[in-house]
Amino acid sequence: MHGGMLQIGLATSLGYIVPFFVCASFYAGKKSASVFRLKFKGFSPKLCAEMISLGAPMGVAKGSKALGGLIINNLLTSFNMPYLVAAHGVFAQITVFVRAAWYAPADTLMAFAGVFVGEEDKKSIKLSQRISLIHALVMSSVVTVVLFVFCDPLAAFFLKSNNPEALELAKQCIKVSCLSLPFHTIVYNFNNYLMGIKRLRFANIYSFLIECGNLIPITFLMLRVIGYEGAFISKIFNMAGLSLIALLYIFLNREGKSFGDKMLLMPRDFGTTPDNEISVIASSTQEIEELSKIAIAFAMEHGADKKRARKYGLITEELSVFLAEHGFNDGKEHNINMRLVAKGDDLIIRMRDDCKPMNLKDYYKLLQGSQDKKEEEINLAIILKMAKDVKYTAAFGANNLIVRV
Repeated sequence: MHGGMLQIGLATSLGYIVPFFVCASFYAGKKSASVFRLKFKGFSPKLCAEMISLGAPMGVAKGSKALGGLIINNLLTSFNMPYLVAAHGVFAQITVFVRAAWYAPADTLMAFAGVFVGEEDKKSIKLSQRISLIHALVMSSVVTVVLFVFCDPLAAFFLKSNNPEALELAKQCIKVSCLSLPFHTIVYNFNNYLMGIKRLRFANIYSFLIECGNLIPITFLMLRVIGYEGAFISKIFNMAGLSLIALLYIFLNREGKSFGDKMLLMPRDFGTTPDNEISVIASSTQEIEELSKIAIAFAMEHGADKKRARKYGLITEELSVFLAEHGFNDGKEHNINMRLVAKGDDLIIRMRDDCKPMNLKDYYKLLQGSQDKKEEEINLAIILKMAKDVKYTAAFGANNLIVRV
């Protein structure tokens, strides 16, 4: 378009507008399995407030990043080095292409944490934390080595300048700043885990510290003490300091004895013992029919009377049969993973399957008033009225339904 800032702004807007209509055409298409319709009948201010609360840490991070970038650029311009701001920005451009190395494991941990906390599965949370940390550390370390070794061609490619001074500054920025990347492993795993378990107050504070609250004072101090190189070195000190804050926060958690238990950031009574849980996998109708018997026996072994045990068994049976009828009829192989937990006065049923997405509460609302599927509506009404609490989450192709009795 050969234009100025107006055209750049227009191009940025189109970058959001075009994908919106692409997505909208999919949801509105005749072949779409979605039941989405653009109606405001179901709008809930309470749910809207919850969405804003859950998304606040990400909003704080974005806002802090913009503010931090503005302040740092103003600090750098005081050095009267025409290429310093551009060279400093090269590293930020590069990280856009490689940040999946630490974001992907951290986002995975956040998704699984939300699932496993609901069913109080301590073992699975610890496993998710360990796997996420290992993979993030390995991938971010590989990225660090690649950036350090190939800083010359990367600087030339991203800077788009032949000026020797500019290229030298960009190389220096990449070579020093990339040493901060392994610390991203702890910082982003910790921050995303806080969001996953809904410790949102500290997640908001920590998000601000990452992009602005910790970075700006360190950068300001290092620029004054070291000079322009302080802008590059401050990235290392920022991430190292944030890692230390995360470790101290975990260490000072009084709810766990071992460091592994402290990392959960959960109450001391969170989770259960092996004696108070059982897991069963069913992949056929015959195996599904046995789940009810297993549930009744489990309930009675853990102090439930016959009436309550039968209720537990009935919910298990109705759930498993319903899920099988809706998920096993597509000609593919599927599994239902059932976990039974006895926790205090509660008996918990967790059903996990790899079938098509199905939120029980939403489906029940759709069935109400439908004459064609009256039997399904009655069966779901039995489950929802007999249960103390019903929660549904979906992550990575798995439906997770947690019912407390």
